[in-house]
Amino acid sequence: MNKKTAVITGASRGIGLAIAKALLEKNYKVYGLCRHPDLQEKEISWITCDVSLKASVEHALNTILDETGQIDILVNNAGMGVSGAAEFTSAQAVQRQLQVNLEGVIWCTQAVIPSMRKAGKGKILFVSSLGAIFPLPYQSFYSVSKAGMNVFSDALGIELKPFHIQTCALMLNDVKTEFTQSREKSFLGDDVYQGRIKRSVTKMEISEQHGMSPETVARLAVKLLEKRHMPAHATAGFSNKILVFLYHILPSGLMLKLLGKIYG
Repeated sequence: MNKKTAVITGASRGIGLAIAKALLEKNYKVYGLCRHPDLQEKEISWITCDVSLKASVEHALNTILDETGQIDILVNNAGMGVSGAAEFTSAQAVQRQLQVNLEGVIWCTQAVIPSMRKAGKGKILFVSSLGAIFPLPYQSFYSVSKAGMNVFSDALGIELKPFHIQTCALMLNDVKTEFTQSREKSFLGDDVYQGRIKRSVTKMEISEQHGMSPETVARLAVKLLEKRHMPAHATAGFSNKILVFLYHILPSGLMLKLLGKIYG
């Protein structure tokens, strides 16, 4: 019996690497897409790819399809973070945030759909964030990118249902990874905002470093991917599920007020 093929973007570290290893344990043929492959992980088939560049994505996915003929699973995990006051965020930083977190997801997904549609099956998992529904001050463009990811996943789920292709947005909160250290931080205008930018971002980063492990996320991701029917949205962690429940029942004004007290 042929192995199923899984493709994970941003697979060289953190959540992506943990998901790749978890799928290897489930006997998948795993391809890891990233700009700097971790060649020590020899069981993963590495392909150098910059998801923000459509041509790079198309070349990588076509290479995989030439080798395997089919992609059963795509995990859109690659991402980066930009923090700072929206007012002072440069055009380059905004573009980079949206190119990686949103456009990259679109390019990868577009590239796998034709083969999945032809096969009449496939699963696409979007590694999203609670920041998609709880707008994060001083990380507004990150929230924008994840909100866009959720909407894209939902719309695709409707479009692709006739072809038996499923989508799911997995919304995470605090996860302890290198993402925290690699965030592109700007404190420009912090004097204008009376120190709120630094205080808010610092508080969020401390929470991240006390968050769940990538392996915990990976176990949930694999559990979702092996379901016969994936949910449209999923959340990791009981306390985070409570937050999502509160999001659905609290008036928007009250929710925003609470976020302002915590992070504003």
